[in-house]
Order: sequence, then structure tokens, then C-alpha cells
Amino acid sequence: MTQLPQTRQSLLIRLSRNSNDAWSEFLEVYEQAIYTFARRRGLQDADAWDVTQEVLAAVEKKVESWQADPEKGTFRGWLYRVARNVAVDKIHAQSRRASGSGDSRVAKILAEHPEDHEQESTLFWTNYRRRLLHWAAEQVKPDYKESSWQSFWMTSVEGHSADDVAAQLELSVGSVYAAKFRIVNKIRTIVSRLDDIDHGEDEILTEFRTG
Repeated sequence: MTQLPQTRQSLLIRLSRNSNDAWSEFLEVYEQAIYTFARRRGLQDADAWDVTQEVLAAVEKKVESWQADPEKGTFRGWLYRVARNVAVDKIHAQSRRASGSGDSRVAKILAEHPEDHEQESTLFWTNYRRRLLHWAAEQVKPDYKESSWQSFWMTSVEGHSADDVAAQLELSVGSVYAAKFRIVNKIRTIVSRLDDIDHGEDEILTEFRTG
């Protein structure tokens, strides 16, 4: 199974102490990742939100007693398993209800989403990572002038040359490069509050281009 990077132990400690800031950060990133995972498992909007809330309730219940234990795996690995099991339970419950009515929609969902833990864990991690990086960018953007943000976005995401961006924004080429460097590093700093993995510049920029 794909190895998932670890959630920072410091974040788990803050969650266990009911830190409002920690829960806000956790929900901003994980809630949407879990919901997207459930939707891609074939669940409709309302059912995906039910799954999301059930998973988050499990986190709230367990986080205080959670201890990093190599035999149990990582916290995020546990979270993925909870999300997967809740989603599968929801789909099978629908299947049981539908079997008596002749509704083939749920059977189709099960057929289109076969058991594949490797693929599912990768999907869960991709959803999480994309949401984490975009959330971090949302936190960073208000700290910079619009011209600085445009320098970063136009060069890093849209792929324009620094010379073209500098001419369009009436800035020096050095200013364009400096803005890109500062913003990428600020995003990495914000990400590090939640995650132990080092998200490099190339990964951050690739996520923005594809997400």
C-alpha cells in the first residue's frame, strides 16, 4: 500500500487539547479531502457528507488517546481506513435497501468501484495533498500585494516567462523571481504546520497546475 506521510504529532496534541485553531486547520484540509474521496467512491452529495461527518466524529473521539505506534501504523493511515470503511458501509447499506426494489444504481456503483486498497489509498492521499496545498495558498495570499501574487501565479502556474510577466506588471524581472520564491516558501511553511513531509517547490507548482 502507498506509504502516507505522517500528520504532525504537534497537530494531534493540539487537537487532543481541543485547540480551536488546530481543529479549524484540520477541518479546512481533511473535511474536503474525505468528502471528495467519498464522492469518488460513487456516493451522492448527501451520503458523502454523512460519511465525512462520521469520520470526523471518529477522529474527535479517538484523537485524545491516539499514540504513535509503528504496529498500528500512522494516524493518516488509520484515518484513511476509517474513511474507506465508512464509505463502503454506506454503499452496502444502500445496496441492501435497493435489492428489494430492483434499483440497479447501487449495484453499478459497486461494480465500478472494485476493492483496490492501493488505488484507494493513493486517491485519498492525492485528495488530501491537493486540498492542503490550496488551503495553504489561501492563507498566504492576503499577505502579499496583488502584483506579487500575480507574479507567482503567472510564472509558476500559468507558465509565462519572467520577462513577459515583468513587462505586463511593470516590474523588474528580479522582483518577479523574488515574489515567486517568497510565496512558494511561505506556502511550504504553512504546510509544515500540518504535515511532516517536505513538499518541494516542484510538487507545489505541479499541484497548482493540475488541481
